Amino acid sequence: MQAANEMIQTVRPGQGILQNSRQCSPFPRRRLASVLSISCLLVMLVLASSCRSLLVRTDNTIPVLPVPLVEENFDGLTAHLKQFTEMAALRTSRVTLQFFDARSLKRLPSGDAILVLQRPDKIRLVIQAPTVSAKIADMVSEANHFKVAIYRPEEYRRFLSGTNDADYSRMHNKLDKEKQQSALINARPFHFTDALLIRPLRLDDARFAYSLEEALLREPDTRKDAKKGAQILHSYYVISEMELAAQPGSLARVRRRFWFDRTAQAQFAKQQVFDDRGQITTEIEYAGYTKLNEERNELWPAMITVSRPRDGYAARLTFGGGNFEVNPNLSENRPFVLENTDKLPETDLDKQP
Repeated sequence: MQAANEMIQTVRPGQGILQNSRQCSPFPRRRLASVLSISCLLVMLVLASSCRSLLVRTDNTIPVLPVPLVEENFDGLTAHLKQFTEMAALRTSRVTLQFFDARSLKRLPSGDAILVLQRPDKIRLVIQAPTVSAKIADMVSEANHFKVAIYRPEEYRRFLSGTNDADYSRMHNKLDKEKQQSALINARPFHFTDALLIRPLRLDDARFAYSLEEALLREPDTRKDAKKGAQILHSYYVISEMELAAQPGSLARVRRRFWFDRTAQAQFAKQQVFDDRGQITTEIEYAGYTKLNEERNELWPAMITVSRPRDGYAARLTFGGGNFEVNPNLSENRPFVLENTDKLPETDLDKQP
């Protein structure tokens, strides 16, 4: 009886077996809870570290849009063209001219050039070797006809004449087969006329319409703090000149496009000229705006690059300060007359088979 009572006293409610089990268990509850808490904390730290690495890691190849960008309307943009469309004449004798032959991937030796232009379509371009006063080429164009005298290299010496809007692609193919093709042979003086004496917009002509849009070009990021491989979306305003369809059901034709750089005060940056098939015949880039004439306040592009992709050549005009005369008097010296006084072999392209 006494033993039974001792047993009853030993096993009290909420004690006894449970108490003995706590005492005998190798992982008490408090210690187990601490272990679980530490384990959860470690898992959370690992997950947080992984997420942080995903967030911090960047991809420089994803282009970004630089800000701020200039906001401008159609009238404000066309005002940037007026110095080109309203210029009546230009004469400059400090021009470096570099030709690039796209077919042979050669860069021809640069030369010093004298450039004279007069509206509507007159141009004279004389290219000389920079070290010696020897002509490389002499070009003139007026009233849809051109003459080109090529003096150097010796193997291309000839006096060419032809029509500006004629198609001489068959002759070009023949010269390609004979390996006599040259960037200078394909160069035409009126290609440079379009670059500087830009034809005015035909805003009052019902046959033409104009549109304004934004274009984003993916380009390498050249800013000082740019990461290696970083790219940007270069923003341009683009004005398109379209010739409306003459007959119902026919297509309108894009004639020209004018590009304005929104990251550079909407400066005029590029002109594209299209043919009847909608292909780009001439692409002209304008860069390095500076004051080239001390008597005038306008900023002019110090570098103009004329690309003729289907003629296989490009040419870069680099203007120096001084001797950049806007609207000079050109009534003297007959600057737009070119004769074959050096007795070069003559080729009339319009009489070729």
